[in-house]
Amino acid sequence: MAEFPDFGKHCSVPECRLLEFLPMKCDACTSILCSQHILYDAHRCQSAYRKNIQVPVCPLCNKPVPTAKNELPDQKVGEHIDRDCKSDPAKQKRNDDLQCSMLTCKKRELVPINCRDCRRNFCLNHRHTSEHNCLKHKENPMLRKRSGSVMQVAQNFSTENDEELAKALHAAMNGNFPSVDPEEMSRRLARQLQEEEYRNSNGNQSQPENSSQRCNVS
Repeated sequence: MAEFPDFGKHCSVPECRLLEFLPMKCDACTSILCSQHILYDAHRCQSAYRKNIQVPVCPLCNKPVPTAKNELPDQKVGEHIDRDCKSDPAKQKRNDDLQCSMLTCKKRELVPINCRDCRRNFCLNHRHTSEHNCLKHKENPMLRKRSGSVMQVAQNFSTENDEELAKALHAAMNGNFPSVDPEEMSRRLARQLQEEEYRNSNGNQSQPENSSQRCNVS
C-alpha cells in the first residue's frame, strides 16, 4: 500500500495539530487550520478585526461609531466618548477635564488652558505659575534667581497672552476650538528676556565711558 507522508498539513492550533488532508487557510491571519478551527473564534484569531467588520455601538448613547477597516473598535469607541458622545456621563467627564486644578476653584473654561511647566489645566485666574504655586516652577533655581526680570517682562507679555486667550474663548463660543500654543508664547518671552539683558549690559558698559569723558574735560 502506498504512503503519502507529505500529503496534507497539520492544524496550526497547538492543542489540535490534526493532520488535515484538505487544509484550509484563515483569510485574516493566514494560518493553516482544520475544519473544526477555521472560524475566527475557534482559533482565537488575532487579525479577525480586519475581516470580521462590525460597527461598534457606544454603550452610553447607543449610537453606532464609524470604524475603518484596520482600526480597533474599542479605541474608536473611546475616542467617541471623549469627544462626540452626547450622553450625560460623557459630558460630565469632559467638564471635569476642563475644570480648574486648584482645589478651592470650581471654574471651567470653554477651552483648555494648560500650564507649560506642570501641564495641568487651570482657569483664567489661576493660569500663571505664581497663582497656582506651580511645583515645576519652584524646583527650578534658575527661575527663582531671575524672578525679577521674568516678572517685569511678564507684565509686557501678559497683554498679548490675554488677547490670545480672549480670541480663543471667543472662537470657542462660536463653535471653533483653536489651541493656544505655549511654545510660541515661550519663544516670545525668551526673546524679550534676551533683549532686556542686552539693554542692561549696554547700559552698564556706557557708564564708565561717560565718567572718563568727564575726567578728561576737567
